[in-house]
Amino acid sequence: MSMQEFRRMAAAMDQRARQLMNEGVRGSQLIHRMVGHMPDLQRIWTGTTDQQLATLCQDYPGFYEYARLMEEGAEAARANPREKFQNLPELNDSLKPLFEALLTNAATLERGYQSLIDDRNRPGLRRLTDELHECHKIWLADKEHFILELKAADVPSIVLQLIDPSLAEIADRIAQLKNRAGGRKVVN
Repeated sequence: MSMQEFRRMAAAMDQRARQLMNEGVRGSQLIHRMVGHMPDLQRIWTGTTDQQLATLCQDYPGFYEYARLMEEGAEAARANPREKFQNLPELNDSLKPLFEALLTNAATLERGYQSLIDDRNRPGLRRLTDELHECHKIWLADKEHFILELKAADVPSIVLQLIDPSLAEIADRIAQLKNRAGGRKVVN
């Protein structure tokens, strides 16, 4: 991956972190609300040099805050692991890309709807709104498809108990942003 791609991902995380911090969202709630950015953060952590990571943190303060909180959370989890999650089975390789895409697309939707809320006077707003609504419908269908795939893969019940409500919560957040942006109500 190129530094340009890492910058694009960091800029997206920076934008969303700043939006949330402007709403007063901090700490663990910021991590929780930005769960969809985890795959891109992981790509940056594993794909950049220390110098490149330092540059991204300097250029994108919202990204830095998110990355710092995630690192603190990871350190805390390593220092005091919860037994409930210690033996959590890993998703099989066929499900990982589906889950990653769901999280990434959810983050894109949240960022897009928040941008509509923040800039209601943007030219071409109707077209952008329609595109987001269409992406939202696709995301909801993909979410349902993923849950069905999880069940068909016969994953342990703890996986479903964690993932299903988490995706439902993300879907609710997206629906709330959509409604705030003036979108039509969608049943999840």
